[in-house]
This record gives sequence, C-alpha cells and structure tokens, in this order.
Amino acid sequence: MKLLERATDPKFWETVRNSIEYKPMVDAVLKDYEECCIGEIETTKFSKFRLFKDKGDRTSYQKTFFKRQHRMYAMALMCLLYPENEAHLELLQDTVWEICDQYVWALPAHIGNIEVNDNCELDLDATTMAMGLALIKVMLGERLHPLIKSRIDCEIDRRVIKPFMEKRWHWEYRQNNWTAVCAGAVGCTVMLNRPELFELVRDRINEDMASYIASYKEDGVCVEGPGYWSYGFGYFIEYAEMQRDFTKGEFDLLNTEKIKEISTFLQKLFLDKDVIVNYGDCGTDVVVAAGFMYSLKSLFPNDVQLPPAPRIKVEVHYFPACLRAFTYYDSAFSAEDISVNAEYYMKDCGWFVKRTPKYGFSARGGCNGESHNHNDVGSFILSIDNKQLLIDMGGRPYTRQYFEDGTRYTYLETSSRGHNTPIINGKYQANIPEAYPTTSFENGVFSVDFKVAYDIPELKSLVRDYSFTESSVTVSDKFQIEGEAAFTERLVSYTEPNISDGVIDYGSVRVVFDSALAKTRVEKDIHAVELTPEGEIKKGTDIYLVSIDVKEPKNSFSFTIEVK
Repeated sequence: MKLLERATDPKFWETVRNSIEYKPMVDAVLKDYEECCIGEIETTKFSKFRLFKDKGDRTSYQKTFFKRQHRMYAMALMCLLYPENEAHLELLQDTVWEICDQYVWALPAHIGNIEVNDNCELDLDATTMAMGLALIKVMLGERLHPLIKSRIDCEIDRRVIKPFMEKRWHWEYRQNNWTAVCAGAVGCTVMLNRPELFELVRDRINEDMASYIASYKEDGVCVEGPGYWSYGFGYFIEYAEMQRDFTKGEFDLLNTEKIKEISTFLQKLFLDKDVIVNYGDCGTDVVVAAGFMYSLKSLFPNDVQLPPAPRIKVEVHYFPACLRAFTYYDSAFSAEDISVNAEYYMKDCGWFVKRTPKYGFSARGGCNGESHNHNDVGSFILSIDNKQLLIDMGGRPYTRQYFEDGTRYTYLETSSRGHNTPIINGKYQANIPEAYPTTSFENGVFSVDFKVAYDIPELKSLVRDYSFTESSVTVSDKFQIEGEAAFTERLVSYTEPNISDGVIDYGSVRVVFDSALAKTRVEKDIHAVELTPEGEIKKGTDIYLVSIDVKEPKNSFSFTIEVK
C-alpha cells in the first residue's frame, strides 16, 4: 500500500537518519528512547489493575501500561533508524513478547466488569494496540523472529479480529472519537494483517465511519474539543487513506467538502499564537500530532494551515501518526502565523472566535448534552498576552467518579459554577442533553439564547449578547424572571483580581460595571491537576471565582471587559 512504501524502505530511513531536515523528528525518538527504553519496566500488577473498580483511580495502572506500549513504539522506530544495532531489535522483541503476554489490552476503565475473566474487550487501547503491532510486523518483516510474528498474528486474531466479527460493539453507535479510533484501528489491522478478511468487514466499518462523520455538523466543529478531534479524526484519516489505497481508489471517504471543513477545524480555534479554545474536557495544553497535520496538509494543501510550533509535535506513543511525521513530511511545510484579525462564527454548533491585536475571544452556544460535556452554554474565554485571562479550565484528571452520572457535575471543572456563566436564583445550569440554545451573529454582535440550559421554571427568558471594539468586549444579559429574583454574573480566572466599586482589576484587563446596580465578591477554589489514588487533590491550581451580584435584578445587566 502507498502509505507504507516509505515506511518499509530501508533507504528512506537511512535518508532520514542523515538528513538535517528530519533531525527534530529523530531527536524526538531519541528522547523517548532515553525516557522509556532504559532499564526494566514494572509489570502491570493486579493490585493496580483493580484500583479503578475499588477506588476510581485510573492513573496508577495506566502509567505502567502506557510506558510499556510507548517503549514498543520507540524501539520499533529505533530499529528502523538504526538497523545495524541488534540490541534494539532484541529489546523490541522482548517488549512485544511482554505485550502479547499482558492479561488484557483494554484499560480497566473501559471494561464493564473486571471480575469476568474476559481479556478480549475492544476499547481504544486494545484496537490501537493491534494496529500498532500489525504495523511493526509489516515494517520489520523478516527481521522479526518467526515466533514473534506468529504471536502477533495469534494475539491480534484472538483479542481483536475474532471479537469484532462476533458481535456489534457499543462504540459503533457512539458518534464520538471512540467510533473513529476503534473502528478505524480494527479496519487498518485487518488490511495490514488479515487482508483476505477485509471485504467481510469493510461495509460495517464504513458505516461506523459514516456515523462518526455524522457527529459533525456542516461547520466542521468537533464538540469534544481539539484534543479529541485530532485523536478521532486522526484515526478516521488513517483508515480512509489506507482503504483508498487498498481498494485502488474504489472506496474514497475523503473527497467531500465536509471532510475538508473538518480538516480546517483547528486553525479556527487560536486566540493567540499559543492559546487555543478548549471547551469541554480538553485542557489548555492541546498538542496535535505532526503526522496527522501533515496528512491533512497533503490532502488539502490550499485550505489547511499548520499550527504554530508549540501546538504540533512528533508523538511516538501515537504510533501511526508518528510514522506519518516521517513519511508525509515535506520541506515545503511550515507553520503559518495566525492572522491578528479574524472572526469565525461556526453557526451549526454555535461557537464564535474573534481575534484583534489586543485580545482573543471565544464564546459558545452548543448544548449541555455533548460528548465530554461541561454545563457551560453561553460561557466565554478571553485571552491576552498569549494566555487565557478569563478562562475555561478544561477537565480534571479522569477517574471513575468523574464519568458517573451522580457525580459528574459536582466538580468545579464540569459545573457552570466554574465557568463564565450566570447564576440564577442561586442555581447553576442543569445537565439537560436535549435542550438546545440558539445563537446568531448579526451586525457584529454574537448572541446566545440559553434559557433552556437552566432548569428554573420562573426563568422565562435569557439572552446574552457579546459586542466588540478593538480593545473591549461588552457582555449584556437580558432576562425575565417571575417573582423575587437573584441574578449573579460569574467570572473565572487564575489571576487574583483587585476589587473596587464597579471595577474588577486583573492588571492588564479590567471589568467595569455600574456599581449602583451590583456588588462584587471573590472566592478561591482549586482546579485539580493531579489526584491521589483515593481521588483527593494531590496537586492543584488556585482559581478565583468572582461573583457580581445584581442588587435588584430587573430585565438586564451588562459589564465591559476592557483591555489596557
């Protein structure tokens, strides 16, 4: 297949090793080699495997799981770059052997009942592990010991291909990153390792991919955020290109306007050169795989812009995209500076982004029933001096409790309590999946009609307008509340403000309002960055929650964010 022509060519890897153009990529592999391939790796202990079920902790087990996987991919690349070093091949084969011995390739967090002795669960990690092993077998070929190749075949068949063919899996109906990653990895694995079976699964996997693409509206927005866009859409691209080559162009999922629109999603999200919109569970440190972006640039050279350097990197653990970083690299590719002045209204999902020389800004409509959802309809982000000032925290470390219905929205990060949204009669937004707000962008004003986000019968209407100048944003809330009313504006920042009458001063930014209409108070909370196995905050970042309490709420209140 064309995708593997370079990856299986020893002369290509010799060129890579000796070329200055590829040096940053080779250095990334060498760095991972130093970090993951020296010394022994701890075994995946049962005591850590059961922590997710017992306490909700995912991290303890996954650290060992991912490090072993990372080692395998780093060693495979070292074998391609330095074929003369037999020690690299020996360590790779030892690691493959250990992975073939591993009890299960799925993560405990993705296994419905770990007490059932079933090690053939198909999740994100089991399916991509199979694809990674199939790629290693194809690329290294006869260099691998016959028993290693046989074990790869046996374990892929037993753990992935057979279970897939025996039944339908939950992720085939999810319409999020799971659908694309799992189905795409299975499809690629079959084409690579059992090509004679591909015709039996092709239509089903193509249906899964159609379902995934249907989760996008015509504006190309991934409601899960840019991190999940690069993950899910990345495996869609892997599968679609491999299938196109495998079928000699008979099946081409890529040649549509919608795919092009989805491919340009990331470049619309920049608020500054290193600040990106991060709604939902995405953090502010989103990094996308270089190989994935090179693929998109190759597909749509006149439309896709490569992101600034901090947001693109060679990621060895994302093995297919890492290979593409080498095989799809073009010396003509370069990061393109984002335009200082830009405005994007993504109508279908109700997202808005604006950049001026003074600030970057985004606000959202969306709904409170999205994948990786936060209750944050109507919220906004303000960026200045290459950092978020009025922020979206993104998610917190993943635990069992974080995804359970009873506890999901008790956390600061997921509740509207931790977002720049109003608090009405002391209540935050509700998790109402079927309630869709409406948005508009007319005469330079972005509006969100979002009463439906609040389960408050006495709230009869709520519309938020955002209007702009080159150095300010005015937020105006218009509402109708029956009976006695309490209305509070909420502002969230990592920066502690100074408060005076009608002014909230963050230094380079100040928020002003009529002090005769409202008073201000500040509380400090913690954004969780790292948790103990018991789920307590081990490491966190101080968050300042500003409440602007409207004294006698009538029908409207507004405040202006001024950039100095």
